[in-house]
Amino acid sequence: MRFDEKFLSAVSDDEIQVNFTKAETRLLLNFIQYSNQILSRAQLLEAVSLGNEEKLDRSIDFLINRLRRKLKDDAKNPSFIATRYGEGYIWLAVQSKKQALPRNCHAVVGPVRGLNHISNYRSSAELFSLQFHKSFQNHFSDNLAVVLDPDCPGAGGQEEGGPEIGIELGFVLSGDLLDCVFRGYSFRTDNTIFAKRLTVSGTTSPDVEMIADEISSVLRTGLATDVKAQLPLAVGMIEAGKTFTGIKGHWSENDQELRTQVEKNPTDYRAKIMLATNIHTKYLQDSVQIFSSNADPRKDDEDEIEKLVTESLPHLQTEPTFLLPAVKLLFFIDRGYNDIAVKMAERLHKESTSLAASLPVVGQMRVFVGQNEEGQRAIDQALELCEPGSQYEIYLMVLKCEALAAVSDRGALDQILDQVCSRVPQIEVLMQILFTCSERPSKIAQQALVNMSPAQAKGMLMLTHYVYGRLLQDPEHRANAYRTPVSLFTRQFGPNIIPDEVRQVLQEGMKQDT
Repeated sequence: MRFDEKFLSAVSDDEIQVNFTKAETRLLLNFIQYSNQILSRAQLLEAVSLGNEEKLDRSIDFLINRLRRKLKDDAKNPSFIATRYGEGYIWLAVQSKKQALPRNCHAVVGPVRGLNHISNYRSSAELFSLQFHKSFQNHFSDNLAVVLDPDCPGAGGQEEGGPEIGIELGFVLSGDLLDCVFRGYSFRTDNTIFAKRLTVSGTTSPDVEMIADEISSVLRTGLATDVKAQLPLAVGMIEAGKTFTGIKGHWSENDQELRTQVEKNPTDYRAKIMLATNIHTKYLQDSVQIFSSNADPRKDDEDEIEKLVTESLPHLQTEPTFLLPAVKLLFFIDRGYNDIAVKMAERLHKESTSLAASLPVVGQMRVFVGQNEEGQRAIDQALELCEPGSQYEIYLMVLKCEALAAVSDRGALDQILDQVCSRVPQIEVLMQILFTCSERPSKIAQQALVNMSPAQAKGMLMLTHYVYGRLLQDPEHRANAYRTPVSLFTRQFGPNIIPDEVRQVLQEGMKQDT
């Protein structure tokens, strides 16, 4: 049993909570104070009685029996309270000391529960725990410590620098088989990230590796879609990747994991939407590198996104966490789904209980269809909900930069551009090139242009084009979005630096405007 500090309640190995009355709490505290000492009925009665209460000697027997029932303690074979006939009662259980985990520990496998209730399978469970820990830690970067602690002190209230996540193992017999319930949890808040039950008896080392693979996959999915975090799926996946590497997540780290997941279970439609989202994230994170090279994987990637999303949509109608990114992807591939994608996004936003996830999607879609003011309002509302300095806040501020650039609001754009660059210096050059004033470019933008190759310039311009500019349906907004990079690169490299497809989009916009 795990008692709270004041002994007002306790939780058993099978996670059943019991609450104690004031008298029972006083009795427990007295037992703990005099552990392994025989206490007479009179001593116990004195401990639980208050000044004016009637002291009836036999009432302590009633209280002891009631406490035994709550503790599921067998009087004939006691673990907590033993009877010493003619003398009184004695408390048998030893209070375990709360251990402190290493400050540099990133993840913990533990606590391990249920070992006292699986008879001859205990040694198998202990061996599995060791093997699982060895395989599970292989999913983390070498610089992140993953420890096995069967007597883990539990989550909540840990000092800064303690573990981020934990995997609790709970063993239980299912006939002749040994099952384990895995619970992934946030170590600081004790929020459950996932729970999964698997049969583990008789597992050899390769089987343990397969189980560790599966648990790492459901942990990654659980972190990316954490309801309490309420992040857009793309941001959640980046944060989930960070859990395994200790650094900002990258699409390439999620790619193989998600593809393996989909291959093993073709009906895992959640994983399919996550894979499609990850393909989109590739262009958010690596557009400059992709378009600076001669490779152009867009058609194949768009084909795969379309297939993954259209296959999954019918099966996710009650799951807005996955529907919202799915409809955004349909808009992104720009293959005739735009109207239905916008309508679905607005409907899902009206029904959403996770505003932090729905506001960025509906805000960006409104900006794309020309409702810039309404889109900015949604993004601003999301900014009020986010934690300052978080990956989510940076994501929102970039969306706000795009919206402000589309309407050429120079004053507001300069202000938020400064905030983004000060918080994330590693993207300062890119942000300045894309959003600085085209007539009076910043010093950072000017210096970057001097050292930039034509291939890099093309990559940056295609980033603006592919993930943002081409999707703006208002011709004026589209022209505004391209103005800064087109002006800077044309002056530096000449008009031929502009790719034909960008030139075509701008010319079509001019015709529509005329």
